[in-house]
Amino acid sequence: MSRPRPPEPVFVVMGVLMAPAVDPRAAVARIEAEFGPVRAATPWLPFDSTRYYEREMGPGIRRAFLWLGEPVDPEALADLKERSNRLEGAWTDPQGRRRVNLDPGVLGLTNLVLATGKPAAHRVYLARGIYAEVEYRFERGSFRPLPWTYPDYRAPETIAFFNRVRESYRQWRARRAPDVEERSP
Repeated sequence: MSRPRPPEPVFVVMGVLMAPAVDPRAAVARIEAEFGPVRAATPWLPFDSTRYYEREMGPGIRRAFLWLGEPVDPEALADLKERSNRLEGAWTDPQGRRRVNLDPGVLGLTNLVLATGKPAAHRVYLARGIYAEVEYRFERGSFRPLPWTYPDYRAPETIAFFNRVRESYRQWRARRAPDVEERSP
């Protein structure tokens, strides 16, 4: 019989898509006010892995990934998504179109898990209409995409960013509990 035990805290990460009309500094300041300070971030780059969001946000979308705030209980993932959905409303135009898309997730030693409101066969229901999707698993010294991992998360520079955040997590965890042995698949 397995014996349930509390999970270890995880880091909060966020994918951000932004329409050209939105000021990135102002947007990041609002994100920090809600989720805590940015600990690390990628540069803002053109989002060209799909045109899916252009109908809503227009052409010229930019993408960045953030590591935010303090570690949280992984159980908070549904709450993070609800909070990010509310915050997106700050950038909705009069026609109801989003100008900023926020995709929160949690990162630990073994994986990176995103929250979404869209059900699919490979997503696990959490609560209140929110699902969890594993984007990466840690294997052979790096995060590895899965068959459903989004194209922009497959980019080598994106994987390298999340590997650096994972290394920070590993170091934080070692300082927090030096007697805990690291185990990953």
